[in-house]
Amino acid sequence: MVQCMPNHCEHGGKCTQTWDSFRCSCEGTGYTGATCHNSIYEQSCEAYKHLGKTSDAYWIDPDGSGPLGPFKVHCNMTEDKVWTTVIHDLQPQTSVSSSSQEKRTVLQLNYSASMEQVSAITISAEHCEQYVSYSCRMSRLLNTPEALAYSGA
Repeated sequence: MVQCMPNHCEHGGKCTQTWDSFRCSCEGTGYTGATCHNSIYEQSCEAYKHLGKTSDAYWIDPDGSGPLGPFKVHCNMTEDKVWTTVIHDLQPQTSVSSSSQEKRTVLQLNYSASMEQVSAITISAEHCEQYVSYSCRMSRLLNTPEALAYSGA
């Protein structure tokens, strides 16, 4: 009898079988249990704070045992409110120069979470914001039609 067809292991768990039973190996999946159903991560930074954890990078799994996988965030717990920052791959103070004659530059950021995962944490959030910081030298900002750089004044 084929016990691993279909695979009863969830979240990418590996199924092995004997003649009359099966077993799931959950190693490296972020889940535990007989069928790799239970997340080993908390659902939010708030949950880590309740466990007495301090500000740091943590893996969260906002839908618990649901279909969305865990992802890494930074939890800031220095205030009464807990702040969750979704991590991206751009290093601070990254220099960017134009790569075309039109002198336009597009910079792509890759985040630690998909849009579905971000939606899962923002749905339960009390407040959300996005912060973007940049510094330019001899550049027109925001694609302004005027020849002078945007001054913000």
